[in-house]
Amino acid sequence: MNERSVEDLAGRLLAKAADKSKKISKVVGALKKLASMETLDSPRKVLEASRELKSIEPGSLDLQLDFTELFDAVDADQTRRAARRKVEFGRVMTEEALASGIACDLMTTDPMEFALPPFTLTVDLAENRAELRYARLVLEELQAQPARIVDAHRKNQERLKSAWTPEQFFDALLQAYRVQLLHEGDRQDERVRLADLLCSVALAFQGNKFRTDPVAGNYRAYGRVRFAYDLARIRQVGLLQRDGLRLNLGTATGSSTRRKQDVIYIEESVGRGQYYLSAWFTPEGSPGDASSEKGAQLSLEDEKQ
Repeated sequence: MNERSVEDLAGRLLAKAADKSKKISKVVGALKKLASMETLDSPRKVLEASRELKSIEPGSLDLQLDFTELFDAVDADQTRRAARRKVEFGRVMTEEALASGIACDLMTTDPMEFALPPFTLTVDLAENRAELRYARLVLEELQAQPARIVDAHRKNQERLKSAWTPEQFFDALLQAYRVQLLHEGDRQDERVRLADLLCSVALAFQGNKFRTDPVAGNYRAYGRVRFAYDLARIRQVGLLQRDGLRLNLGTATGSSTRRKQDVIYIEESVGRGQYYLSAWFTPEGSPGDASSEKGAQLSLEDEKQ
């Protein structure tokens, strides 16, 4: 008779026990999720937890559990929550916003979009998800709960406003433009691609800590949303010219708008704006200056590259 070694027997039993333990942990984890209000407010998370439970047969784990009643209760709960959101969200969102001094106007119903100046709020009530957007870019994704949305609005607006002054941004953009001209070498066209200035502007945005030790932990985030916000702000405050120089922007049309990485969307009002492809600086009063009649035509010229 060939006797099995202790190691072999223990190993086989351990594998079976570990497999059962893993499945039991999966059941426990899914039940914990469904017992959480955070999960119940997220249809996607509810679906994931339910799928985990349905993938396991309790009998195979020697567990005297029947999930039938739970699944019925989950379906009924999600139906009630969805119906309540459809009835209440618009009203509660408006009330919460106005109470915080934020204008709130419904722009479209399909998809549901609200104007929360300076941002746009896109809402998916079926999934109970919302996106706070600026310049057609997502600032933050969160649950469609009005109180959370108002808090996210305040946080993101403070973050954008506290960046730097319009004058500092104008100077940084001018320096980035000059660096880009040097990088591109000899050329007759004084225009550069606006998006190409972003990296240099982001470097100018860094503080002394990063300049002294340029590691990731010292980097201050500066991306396309903030760049678009700063561009819109200098237009809003009328700072397109400074120290004898004027900033001109070339609009993007046709095929040039398809490659979103090559263009920057600048908002003129909430949810409305224009894609821009190029930028160039000219002396005030020169033919290329947008303050002159000819310059005004240049600054609005469509880029069809």
